[in-house]
Amino acid sequence: MKWNDLAVLDELGFSIYEKKALASVSVLGVADAASLCREGDIPTSKIYRAMEKLAGLGVVEVQPSRPRLWAALAADEVVDRLVDVARRRADHFADESQDLRELLRGVEGKVRGRQAFADLALGVESHGKRHLSRLTAANHRILSYLEQGDLDAFDRLEADGFRVLRRISRHVSDHDVEHRVVFGFTRQTAGALNDFLRRHVAELGHVTGVRYSGELGHPFHVIDDDIVILSLDHPFVPERRFASLLIRDAELASKLVAGFEELFTRAMRDLREIRFHP
Repeated sequence: MKWNDLAVLDELGFSIYEKKALASVSVLGVADAASLCREGDIPTSKIYRAMEKLAGLGVVEVQPSRPRLWAALAADEVVDRLVDVARRRADHFADESQDLRELLRGVEGKVRGRQAFADLALGVESHGKRHLSRLTAANHRILSYLEQGDLDAFDRLEADGFRVLRRISRHVSDHDVEHRVVFGFTRQTAGALNDFLRRHVAELGHVTGVRYSGELGHPFHVIDDDIVILSLDHPFVPERRFASLLIRDAELASKLVAGFEELFTRAMRDLREIRFHP
């Protein structure tokens, strides 16, 4: 037997010595403290407390002799009693959970000021695997404003075997998630955008709304109105996309949603609306 085989007992708060004691008494059948310490490699200072815990749970029997003896129960009886303990604890927690719910609701927002969780991913690969992959876990809505750097990043990830566009498409389709996109472009990048759309028409078939805008800004995604992904590009970096920032902050997300909705309303519905010549 390996001690890791008893890891399930961690769910009931068993210490390593309590797990060793239970295994040792099961092997020996009947044993005193010295025998249990030898069998389980348990310090003498730990054995009595461990056996008190097991006796209190009803998974060993105690004979108050000198020396004190402990007897193992049948395996099925031990497991059934532990299952009963787990159920009683779960039922008790469920009964008390409403008070905990009210307590936590009462302290929400008591500390002044904003605190937001932020995670920085460096490089295109980390941007894709740590941040863009979060789009595949959206529950109800994704809003994306994309520029040329995003298209290059998607192509780079695709070439490296990380087909994140396909994963996003599958998740959105399977879970009925709204996904609207605004593509930002210039006259210089419009051709590349057209090419990207042709090559990825299958992966973009899930998108529930698409617009095209010549008003360049800063690329971002908003996921479920509380997670924001800000993409960071720089012309001095060969791959341009050098990092991205994931921020969990509902207030920031709300501002970006409002800006996205305004941009989406006035953006073009079709790239054929572009006028390349005055």
